[in-house]
Amino acid sequence: MHSTRQRNGRLADPRSAAATTGSNHERAPLMMASRSSSANGGEVSSGAKQSPAADASKTMGRAMLLLVAFLYGTLNVVLRAVYSTDGPPVASVLSFARQCLSVLVFIPIFVFTPPSTAESDGQVGSERKADVKTPGTRPLWLAALELAVWNVGAQGLINAGVLFTQAARASFLTQTSVVITPLLSALAGEKVNRQVWAGCGLALGGLFLISTSGGGGEVSMGAAADVLRGDTMVLGGALCWSMYIFRTSKIASSYDELKFQFAKNSLMALLYGGWAAWTAVTAISSAAASGVGGWSEALAPLWSGVASPWVWALLAYSAIGPGSVADILQQKGQKETSASESNIILCLESVFTLLCALLFLGEVSSLKEVAGGLLIVAAAALASRE
Repeated sequence: MHSTRQRNGRLADPRSAAATTGSNHERAPLMMASRSSSANGGEVSSGAKQSPAADASKTMGRAMLLLVAFLYGTLNVVLRAVYSTDGPPVASVLSFARQCLSVLVFIPIFVFTPPSTAESDGQVGSERKADVKTPGTRPLWLAALELAVWNVGAQGLINAGVLFTQAARASFLTQTSVVITPLLSALAGEKVNRQVWAGCGLALGGLFLISTSGGGGEVSMGAAADVLRGDTMVLGGALCWSMYIFRTSKIASSYDELKFQFAKNSLMALLYGGWAAWTAVTAISSAAASGVGGWSEALAPLWSGVASPWVWALLAYSAIGPGSVADILQQKGQKETSASESNIILCLESVFTLLCALLFLGEVSSLKEVAGGLLIVAAAALASRE
């Protein structure tokens, strides 16, 4: 959520977060060799041993997801840093500005991507393109719109939640999706192996420790209410993030990563623009009703520190690292792993957030939060075992 995130936008990301393997009939031949397809298109692990090439692909996919977890782990810290400046933007304006920067990031990516690479991808993915034409496959923009809605829900709620909740705590809470995603997969008829369920149990235990921790010190009742408000927003973002990961697992392998993520991020910019516009209209209407100043005075509080170069630098990083680059790597990486396993690996985001928050923000986590983070690390290791 670039917390989560965008999240993609993810402080769990917000955190995502967030592209997993498609149904078995959409996979590459090497992956098909190691799995059998159920009647409803779910994943059923076979007893056949994977080829070295398939093992290498899965290892590379996991490595990509680990890097994505690190990038997402820095997102909540960056957003907290933005909110700590003078005259920070409100959540809707911050989300819109960051998303516009994410879209701009794709321009140099397209420009500097060698044509030969795209052509090679087209040749290697010839069988995949044939799968794209199968009945039931939607146009790219329509599939991107669905994921954009879930990603905006995840990242938008997380962006708002971190205003009240510490970065590490928000990132840990975002990972409740580790329990939701396997449930969604099971309901869809997919077989979730015992290692993943065991990993979910460990992660849930870690999340319980974190959620029952009061943080790094004593808080007043008013502050506690704010934390509860922030926690609720972040948990709502976690639900949207689970849906994003689950739905991505069904459609990611059918589309080119660059084109699909560019379309998704562009649609997200439009959705965030609508949210920001609604916020602006509400502010102007309230000012007019109270007879205080004109529209410029009404809009000023939405981002009075807009001229700060430091804030723009932070937003630029959040758009490049935890934004566009993480989106592309996640879609690539999750083509090689199941939705449930991917979600477990991405749980490490909260651990990276804890470390970054300590180093750059001086936010000290409680012993219970640290213990919960260690359980999540163990969960990721267990779920990744063959």
